[in-house]
Amino acid sequence: MPEDNLRIVAYDKPEGSKTQSEIDSFTVAFNPATFSVNNKIDFKEPGAKGQAGGDPQFDKIPALEFTIEFVIDGTGVTINSLPESAQQDFVRDQVKKLRKVTGSQINGDIHRPNYLGLLWGTFYIECVLTALNITYNLFKQDGTPLRAKVNCSFKERIGPGKDGRASRLESPDLTKHKTIKDGDILPLIAKQNYNSSKYYLQLARANKLKNFRNLVPGKKLVLPPMSDNDE
Repeated sequence: MPEDNLRIVAYDKPEGSKTQSEIDSFTVAFNPATFSVNNKIDFKEPGAKGQAGGDPQFDKIPALEFTIEFVIDGTGVTINSLPESAQQDFVRDQVKKLRKVTGSQINGDIHRPNYLGLLWGTFYIECVLTALNITYNLFKQDGTPLRAKVNCSFKERIGPGKDGRASRLESPDLTKHKTIKDGDILPLIAKQNYNSSKYYLQLARANKLKNFRNLVPGKKLVLPPMSDNDE
Protein backbone atom coordinates (compact mmCIF):
# COMPACT_ATOMS: atom_id res chain seq x y z
CA MET A 1 0.00 0.00 0.00
CA PRO A 2 1.19 3.60 -0.59
CA GLU A 3 3.50 4.98 2.10
CA ASP A 4 1.30 8.08 2.55
CA ASN A 5 -1.76 6.05 3.61
CA LEU A 6 -2.92 6.38 7.19
CA ARG A 7 -1.31 3.87 9.51
CA ILE A 8 -2.49 2.83 12.97
CA VAL A 9 0.47 1.60 15.02
CA ALA A 10 0.22 -0.47 18.20
CA TYR A 11 2.75 -0.19 21.03
CA ASP A 12 3.25 -2.15 24.23
CA LYS A 13 4.71 0.79 26.16
CA PRO A 14 3.31 4.26 26.90
CA GLU A 15 6.38 5.79 25.26
CA GLY A 16 4.78 4.65 22.01
CA SER A 17 6.98 6.48 19.53
CA LYS A 18 9.99 4.33 20.42
CA THR A 19 10.54 2.12 17.41
CA GLN A 20 11.53 -0.88 19.50
CA SER A 21 8.14 -1.01 21.25
CA GLU A 22 6.08 -1.17 18.04
CA ILE A 23 4.30 -4.51 18.06
CA ASP A 24 1.89 -4.32 15.13
CA SER A 25 0.24 -1.94 12.66
CA PHE A 26 -2.71 -1.56 10.32
CA THR A 27 -2.51 0.45 7.08
CA VAL A 28 -5.75 1.58 5.47
CA ALA A 29 -6.11 0.90 1.74
CA PHE A 30 -8.20 4.04 1.19
CA ASN A 31 -7.49 7.10 3.31
CA PRO A 32 -10.32 8.33 5.59
CA ALA A 33 -13.37 9.91 4.00
CA THR A 34 -13.96 11.97 7.15
CA PHE A 35 -11.83 13.04 10.10
CA SER A 36 -13.78 14.68 12.95
CA VAL A 37 -12.17 16.39 15.96
CA ASN A 38 -14.03 17.13 19.20
CA ASN A 39 -12.30 19.69 21.44
CA LYS A 40 -14.14 20.10 24.77
CA ILE A 41 -13.67 22.72 27.48
CA ASP A 42 -14.96 21.84 30.95
CA PHE A 43 -16.42 24.47 33.28
CA LYS A 44 -17.74 24.17 36.82
CA GLU A 45 -21.24 25.50 37.32
CA PRO A 46 -21.45 27.76 40.40
CA GLY A 47 -24.48 28.24 42.59
CA ALA A 48 -26.74 25.98 44.59
CA LYS A 49 -29.74 23.99 43.40
CA GLY A 50 -32.82 26.10 42.82
CA GLN A 51 -30.79 29.19 41.91
CA ALA A 52 -30.20 30.77 38.53
CA GLY A 53 -26.91 29.90 36.89
CA GLY A 54 -23.94 32.12 37.58
CA ASP A 55 -20.58 32.62 35.91
CA PRO A 56 -19.14 29.22 34.83
CA GLN A 57 -15.61 28.74 36.18
CA PHE A 58 -12.97 27.17 33.97
CA ASP A 59 -12.03 23.65 35.10
CA LYS A 60 -9.89 21.91 32.46
CA ILE A 61 -9.43 21.14 28.78
CA PRO A 62 -9.83 17.36 28.35
CA ALA A 63 -7.86 15.35 25.83
CA LEU A 64 -8.91 15.72 22.21
CA GLU A 65 -11.37 13.15 20.94
CA PHE A 66 -11.41 12.37 17.25
CA THR A 67 -13.14 10.01 14.84
CA ILE A 68 -11.99 8.63 11.50
CA GLU A 69 -14.09 6.83 8.93
CA PHE A 70 -12.71 4.66 6.14
CA VAL A 71 -13.67 1.72 3.93
CA ILE A 72 -12.32 -1.82 3.73
CA ASP A 73 -13.11 -3.03 0.22
CA GLY A 74 -12.71 -6.60 -0.98
CA THR A 75 -14.17 -6.21 -4.46
CA GLY A 76 -11.25 -5.33 -6.68
CA VAL A 77 -8.13 -3.18 -6.87
CA THR A 78 -6.92 -3.68 -3.29
CA ILE A 79 -6.98 -7.49 -3.46
CA ASN A 80 -5.99 -8.30 -7.06
CA SER A 81 -2.37 -8.95 -6.08
CA LEU A 82 -3.34 -11.39 -3.32
CA PRO A 83 -3.61 -15.17 -3.68
CA GLU A 84 -7.15 -16.36 -4.38
CA SER A 85 -7.35 -17.99 -0.94
CA ALA A 86 -6.59 -14.64 0.70
CA GLN A 87 -9.14 -12.81 -1.45
CA GLN A 88 -12.02 -14.97 -0.21
CA ASP A 89 -11.98 -13.61 3.34
CA PHE A 90 -10.17 -10.32 2.74
CA VAL A 91 -12.69 -8.09 4.55
CA ARG A 92 -13.04 -10.46 7.51
CA ASP A 93 -9.28 -10.81 7.83
CA GLN A 94 -8.77 -7.04 7.66
CA VAL A 95 -11.40 -6.42 10.33
CA LYS A 96 -9.78 -9.09 12.53
CA LYS A 97 -6.38 -7.42 12.03
CA LEU A 98 -7.83 -3.98 12.82
CA ARG A 99 -9.38 -5.24 16.05
CA LYS A 100 -6.10 -6.83 17.11
CA VAL A 101 -4.03 -3.73 16.38
CA THR A 102 -6.36 -1.10 17.82
CA GLY A 103 -6.83 -2.95 21.07
CA SER A 104 -10.52 -3.69 20.95
CA GLN A 105 -9.19 -6.90 22.46
CA ILE A 106 -7.05 -6.98 25.63
CA ASN A 107 -3.31 -7.44 25.09
CA GLY A 108 -2.50 -10.20 27.58
CA ASP A 109 1.16 -9.13 27.85
CA ILE A 110 0.29 -5.68 29.23
CA HIS A 111 -3.20 -6.49 30.61
CA ARG A 112 -4.86 -3.61 28.79
CA PRO A 113 -5.63 -2.48 25.22
CA ASN A 114 -2.64 -1.41 23.15
CA TYR A 115 -1.19 2.07 23.20
CA LEU A 116 -1.68 3.57 19.75
CA GLY A 117 -0.15 6.07 17.39
CA LEU A 118 -1.77 7.43 14.21
CA LEU A 119 0.61 8.26 11.37
CA TRP A 120 -0.59 10.11 8.27
CA GLY A 121 1.87 12.18 6.26
CA THR A 122 3.46 14.61 8.73
CA PHE A 123 0.67 14.08 11.24
CA TYR A 124 1.30 11.97 14.34
CA ILE A 125 -0.76 11.61 17.49
CA GLU A 126 -0.55 9.22 20.42
CA CYS A 127 -3.95 7.92 21.44
CA VAL A 128 -6.15 5.05 22.62
CA LEU A 129 -9.20 3.54 20.95
CA THR A 130 -12.51 4.37 22.64
CA ALA A 131 -14.95 2.85 20.12
CA LEU A 132 -14.89 0.75 16.96
CA ASN A 133 -17.97 0.41 14.76
CA ILE A 134 -18.02 -1.86 11.71
CA THR A 135 -20.88 -1.67 9.18
CA TYR A 136 -20.90 -4.39 6.52
CA ASN A 137 -22.75 -3.13 3.43
CA LEU A 138 -21.96 -5.52 0.57
CA PHE A 139 -22.03 -9.32 0.57
CA LYS A 140 -21.58 -12.38 -1.61
CA GLN A 141 -24.53 -14.72 -2.04
CA ASP A 142 -23.13 -16.97 0.69
CA GLY A 143 -23.02 -14.05 3.16
CA THR A 144 -19.27 -13.39 2.93
CA PRO A 145 -18.76 -9.61 3.42
CA LEU A 146 -17.21 -7.74 0.49
CA ARG A 147 -17.16 -4.23 1.91
CA ALA A 148 -17.19 -2.65 5.36
CA LYS A 149 -17.40 0.92 6.58
CA VAL A 150 -15.21 1.45 9.64
CA ASN A 151 -15.77 4.19 12.22
CA CYS A 152 -13.01 4.49 14.84
CA SER A 153 -13.11 6.84 17.81
CA PHE A 154 -9.91 7.76 19.66
CA LYS A 155 -8.81 9.84 22.62
CA GLU A 156 -5.50 11.65 22.60
CA ARG A 157 -2.77 10.57 25.01
CA ILE A 158 -0.24 13.00 26.39
CA GLY A 159 2.63 10.62 27.03
CA PRO A 160 5.11 10.68 29.91
CA GLY A 161 7.06 13.94 30.11
CA LYS A 162 4.72 15.75 27.70
CA ASP A 163 2.26 17.38 30.11
CA GLY A 164 0.89 20.62 28.73
CA ARG A 165 2.34 20.13 25.28
CA ALA A 166 0.14 21.30 22.41
CA SER A 167 -1.60 18.53 20.53
CA ARG A 168 0.30 17.25 17.53
CA LEU A 169 -3.03 16.86 15.77
CA GLU A 170 -3.54 20.61 15.46
CA SER A 171 -0.05 21.93 16.09
CA PRO A 172 0.96 24.85 13.85
CA ASP A 173 4.29 23.05 13.42
CA LEU A 174 2.55 20.72 10.96
CA THR A 175 2.59 23.46 8.32
CA LYS A 176 6.30 24.29 8.51
CA HIS A 177 8.48 23.82 5.44
CA LYS A 178 12.03 24.70 4.54
CA THR A 179 13.67 25.11 1.15
CA ILE A 180 17.14 23.55 1.10
CA LYS A 181 20.04 25.90 0.30
CA ASP A 182 23.64 25.16 -0.67
CA GLY A 183 25.59 24.03 2.37
CA ASP A 184 22.56 22.92 4.38
CA ILE A 185 23.00 19.73 6.38
CA LEU A 186 20.26 17.85 8.16
CA PRO A 187 21.69 17.97 11.73
CA LEU A 188 22.00 21.76 11.46
CA ILE A 189 18.44 22.09 10.12
CA ALA A 190 17.25 19.97 13.07
CA LYS A 191 19.21 22.14 15.49
CA GLN A 192 17.75 25.35 14.05
CA ASN A 193 14.16 24.14 14.10
CA TYR A 194 13.98 21.77 17.08
CA ASN A 195 16.80 23.13 19.27
CA SER A 196 18.62 19.83 18.99
CA SER A 197 20.52 18.10 16.18
CA LYS A 198 19.44 14.67 17.51
CA TYR A 199 16.22 14.87 15.48
CA TYR A 200 17.97 14.66 12.11
CA LEU A 201 17.22 10.94 11.65
CA GLN A 202 13.52 11.48 12.34
CA LEU A 203 13.61 14.39 9.90
CA ALA A 204 15.17 12.15 7.25
CA ARG A 205 12.48 9.50 7.76
CA ALA A 206 9.67 12.08 7.63
CA ASN A 207 10.92 13.29 4.26
CA LYS A 208 11.79 9.79 2.96
CA LEU A 209 15.40 10.83 2.31
CA LYS A 210 17.53 7.92 1.17
CA ASN A 211 20.76 9.91 1.39
CA PHE A 212 20.40 12.65 4.00
CA ARG A 213 24.06 13.64 3.57
CA ASN A 214 23.41 14.84 0.02
CA LEU A 215 20.60 17.40 0.24
CA VAL A 216 19.41 18.84 -3.08
CA PRO A 217 19.24 22.66 -3.12
CA GLY A 218 15.75 23.90 -3.96
CA LYS A 219 13.99 20.82 -2.59
CA LYS A 220 11.43 21.49 0.12
CA LEU A 221 11.59 19.71 3.45
CA VAL A 222 8.57 19.11 5.67
CA LEU A 223 9.29 19.94 9.32
CA PRO A 224 6.79 17.91 11.36
CA PRO A 225 6.53 17.72 15.17
CA MET A 226 9.18 15.42 16.58
CA SER A 227 9.09 12.71 19.18
CA ASP A 228 11.35 13.13 22.20
CA ASN A 229 11.55 9.35 22.59
CA ASP A 230 12.77 8.36 19.13
CA GLU A 231 16.52 8.75 19.13
